[in-house]
Amino acid sequence: MSYIRIKSISVENYRSFGKRQTIIFPDQTHKKPVAIVGYNNSGKTNFLNAILYGIREKSVNKDTFNINDFHNRDYNNKPSIETEISSSIEVKGDGHEAELKGFHSLHISVVDNEIEDVNIRSFCDKEQQSKNSYASGAAKYFKIFYVNFHEVKKELSTKKTNWGNLTSFLAKHIKKIVEKDKNMEGKRKVFEGEVKESTNKVLADSKLHSFLEDIRSNYSKNLRDSNFFIDFGLPDYENIFLDMIFKIGLNGDTENLIPIDHFGDGYISMFVMAIIQAIAESNKSDQCLFLFEEPESFLHENHQEYFYKTVLCNLAEKGHQVIYSTHSDKMIDAFDTRGLIRFEYNEEDSETILKYNNPNESIADDGLEGFSLHKIADFNNYIKMIEPNLNKIVFSQKVILVEGPNDLLTYKEIIKKLVFSLTNDAMYSETYLNFKNISIIPHHGKITARFLIKLCKHLGVDFFCINDFDFRENFTSELSFDSLEDLYKSELYTTKIAELKAFNSKGDPLSEATKRGMITTNWGLIKEASLEKIHFNIPKLESVIGYESNDKSSLGIWTKLQEKSNFGEEIFPRSLKKFIGIEALERVHASKS
Repeated sequence: MSYIRIKSISVENYRSFGKRQTIIFPDQTHKKPVAIVGYNNSGKTNFLNAILYGIREKSVNKDTFNINDFHNRDYNNKPSIETEISSSIEVKGDGHEAELKGFHSLHISVVDNEIEDVNIRSFCDKEQQSKNSYASGAAKYFKIFYVNFHEVKKELSTKKTNWGNLTSFLAKHIKKIVEKDKNMEGKRKVFEGEVKESTNKVLADSKLHSFLEDIRSNYSKNLRDSNFFIDFGLPDYENIFLDMIFKIGLNGDTENLIPIDHFGDGYISMFVMAIIQAIAESNKSDQCLFLFEEPESFLHENHQEYFYKTVLCNLAEKGHQVIYSTHSDKMIDAFDTRGLIRFEYNEEDSETILKYNNPNESIADDGLEGFSLHKIADFNNYIKMIEPNLNKIVFSQKVILVEGPNDLLTYKEIIKKLVFSLTNDAMYSETYLNFKNISIIPHHGKITARFLIKLCKHLGVDFFCINDFDFRENFTSELSFDSLEDLYKSELYTTKIAELKAFNSKGDPLSEATKRGMITTNWGLIKEASLEKIHFNIPKLESVIGYESNDKSSLGIWTKLQEKSNFGEEIFPRSLKKFIGIEALERVHASKS
């Protein structure tokens, strides 16, 4: 049985990667695909390229790299890629062994700003005391498939390059099948004889035959009457199958066949999906390595989910290691974060950083205060509050959590007004949050907010929480208790509770029991977020912006917002300005002024 699996990889000074980033992959007990996510230019493609070098799938020499592969285009920042792999031992055609088990390191020598030497050194142990002499050229003996869906038509091309190399995963796989099929090899002479005989029959007494004879005669004279033979026929046996193309007969039509590359990229992506499935089905005893670059590129969102569940998950469940980059929330399982790798680009240091990689721990099944993600009794709350927000968090650099749709409307409008006042750029102010990869998410309740904060912290996503305090008095600073027991024993909870003012939507005062519950909920939110990461509108959003009605009218609130141009600390604190970058915009605006 052929077996290969990447255990870990460290990347340093390669393109967008600066400081050493070590990524650990889940072991074989994790029967799910591994997703690489991150904003545009976060380093996903660079990471996939590093994997291909690290597993020796891409050969290297001194012409492989140039100044653009060195971090910040500085020859002092020599790229380093180190990979740990587990694999079986395969036997080459000459009887020697091929093995990738162990550690593989990329080494680049630079002299006087010129690359002198590039090689990959392989060792059986981490201390690099025992060299793995079976690793050189071993990658081609393992089932490794890399598919770049950005260039999906090229992945169906089986033609050789000018250098005689095969580049597509399909061409490499077909070549391996032909080379290893003993039954086909036994029929080779018969095939070649029948092809030759058929070709001669077709060309006999034809104008094409006469044309070829004229070529031979003239060429012979040009070479001083040298006698030679010209053959005009199909390619050599080894290359015949690489010159074949797939053709499609629509609606069962077997006569009018259309070459597959005449179809659109979405259609071809589905065809590539079928090829991948067939490869997996024909390798039942082998454990392959599949690497995909943004497989959703040309797929409708419903087919994205289909591809994820029927192809990626199915491959992983059968024991293959599946690693892919994606921008689609349809192609990840936000609850199973063992297989999630999240990168961000740190603009201050101009480098890719690893924000999340935890192959040994996933999000807990149970939520907070009795809310469980997988209990059908909580399905209603899950669909309304959790499901629409999970993937937004995974794909965002920062998240602002607000109570509901009116809060979402209000803060989007305020941010737009503030940015426009500083830049006088209407389009930029409209798209500011998108440009910064910041999402505003309504959580619809403080209990849900606590769970979403927990999710942000788990994934390493920076967050800021905005809520109504629901009390007329601001006593947030008094809620810094370490435990519920301390809160319950406090003077605030026992004797001061009667003095605290809180009312329902009809203006009726609330009972002490209700107020205690509200205090407990607010304390829990502060405990989860910290006061530095939370802002309370006191007593609620409508009061702060001056909207007196309790009708929750979005139109009424929006109309009120149009009357205002200044938004103070009571609704938009300095901490929130700093969080979303408006504070920096203010400094730039002030310096220009």
